[in-house]
Amino acid sequence: MSAWTSLIGAVAMALCSAGATHAAASRVKIDAVYEISIAGWGLARATLKMSYDDGKYDADLLMVPKGVARIVTAVRTSVTASGTVRGQTVLPSEYSVRATETNRPISVDIQMSGGAVKNERARPRLKELPGRIAVTSAHKRGVVDPLSSGLVPIRTQDGSDACNNTLKIYDGWTRYDVRLRYKGQRTVETEGYSGKVAVCGARWVPVSGHRPHKKEVQYLKDNTDLEMTMVPVPAAGFAIPYSVSIGTPNGKILIEPSSLRISGTGV
Repeated sequence: MSAWTSLIGAVAMALCSAGATHAAASRVKIDAVYEISIAGWGLARATLKMSYDDGKYDADLLMVPKGVARIVTAVRTSVTASGTVRGQTVLPSEYSVRATETNRPISVDIQMSGGAVKNERARPRLKELPGRIAVTSAHKRGVVDPLSSGLVPIRTQDGSDACNNTLKIYDGWTRYDVRLRYKGQRTVETEGYSGKVAVCGARWVPVSGHRPHKKEVQYLKDNTDLEMTMVPVPAAGFAIPYSVSIGTPNGKILIEPSSLRISGTGV
């Protein structure tokens, strides 16, 4: 898996998820459709169905190509994740990825417990190439999967503290961090939602599974043109990633909702 794939996959999945903290007996449903584009050209559409029920979450995400991307690929990617939230800690239990409509099928299955990877299987296997930093067992502790990385507990009304986080992510091939920092507030509107979001600056930090001297890894590591916005739901104690933008040499990648509906108790 390339560094580009790792980052784009992580943020796309992160924005299409939600989490909760201590709200007792909270029940929340998320139904959303996200559009993914680069330099104004549509690349993919992601549809999310997510539920949170009194500390337990389940999320299903389906990504399909759209526009000019359909000329290059017809691959549909399905992603699922489940787990629990205890206080301010997200604890995934299951994560899976399937993209089988291709000559090189992609599949990932990860089982976790207590924030650590217990069992895993990822195909294709990561090639052992010169300069690649090995993924150790220590790198698989205190982590979340890419989809669960969007579970962001908050305590503030405006959701600004969602930006005071470092997302430690393991995707089955590579381990990396997404470091967030608070930048301010912005007003947004889409079908099903309007209101203020917290704006987070972001930095991508490779940890292992990467080749540090590879050009794309260096570019992403040094890229300061990364941003994520977060929708606060203070009554339920969580923030939902609303949008992501990533500057690239070929134009800005934008991941934005065309519809977003949040329902349930505490909302």
